[in-house]
Amino acid sequence: MKKYWGLLATACVVVSAVALPAAAAARTKTVTAAPPALAKPLAGKLLGKSFVGTYNPDVNAFFLQRVTINAGDTVKFVQNGFHTIDLPGRSNEDLPLILPGATVTGAIDAAGNPFWFNDNLPSLGLNPALFTRSSATTYNGSTRLDSGLPPNSGAPKPFLVKFTKPGTYKYFCDVHPGMIGYVVVKPKGKRIPSARQDAVSLTGQVTTDILAAKRLAKTNVAAGHVSLGESNSNGVELFAMFPAAMTVSPGTVVTFSMSRDSREVHTATFGPVPYILGLSNAGKTLFNVPGPTAEALYPSSPVQPILLDPASHGNGFGNIGALDTDPTTKQIPTSGQIKFTAPGTYHFICLIHPFMHGTIIVK
Repeated sequence: MKKYWGLLATACVVVSAVALPAAAAARTKTVTAAPPALAKPLAGKLLGKSFVGTYNPDVNAFFLQRVTINAGDTVKFVQNGFHTIDLPGRSNEDLPLILPGATVTGAIDAAGNPFWFNDNLPSLGLNPALFTRSSATTYNGSTRLDSGLPPNSGAPKPFLVKFTKPGTYKYFCDVHPGMIGYVVVKPKGKRIPSARQDAVSLTGQVTTDILAAKRLAKTNVAAGHVSLGESNSNGVELFAMFPAAMTVSPGTVVTFSMSRDSREVHTATFGPVPYILGLSNAGKTLFNVPGPTAEALYPSSPVQPILLDPASHGNGFGNIGALDTDPTTKQIPTSGQIKFTAPGTYHFICLIHPFMHGTIIVK
């Protein structure tokens, strides 16, 4: 998965209507997956560079979340980050991001011992169906159209879809559960919002999300807990640990958990930086091809709380494993616990978003 393009690093096309000489001619409106270009100056004004550098804010949402067109018009979907556009057809369900594969083999720790899941559990990887873009370009709600995942390098081409039948069409991002949008298709000739009206709505959606990010930074987390990011129900995400540092006594159990409304996948992974980054394609982030390792996605121990000291697994490795809130990935929990059994300074990162990091000091 590529590093997230946050509110201050976004560059894409805003929602617009192509002006054509004939009023009845087909139009094209643009929808972006993640914030549009106008988010950058607004976030700079309302949040400031220090805030962005600390919390790495982003929004897992479509902009506009609800766009209205006429039958025969086209929506130009722009994948501004690691997102898909999934028009599900009659299934009305998105595609799962992660699926089980072949049994894990060769998962050996730094001490030369096999991990508990080695030769025991299936590997977990990206759904192969998400690597292919649908060739069809028209949609009437009957057959699935999917943009597929963006490439590992370079910007993906816009996903152009012509809507031929009036109705309200719900669509998904397969990567982020709860990230949904709507295309409202009215009969030809019916009044729809103008480009100016769409622009006003877009600015309102972006502004609301930026202000929500500022409020999220004030979240208080219960003692003995670390929240892997903070989020709200509109898809606003802060990519930071809450708290970023904690001091505890030997024998303390710390719970690491997802924010309730998060649409993300996170880990809390301890150990030598070169070693743990090697579990995520040398630090390129977890979901780049060839994909995640079992050591990255599974917890380092099958028993909770996981016991951690500087010699664990031969090098101080400990991992909560992948966490998410997606009901379609039942094999992935929403939280995990680690018991710190010896004094020391324990640094950890999220392997999916390596710029998220924290420290537990045991003394």
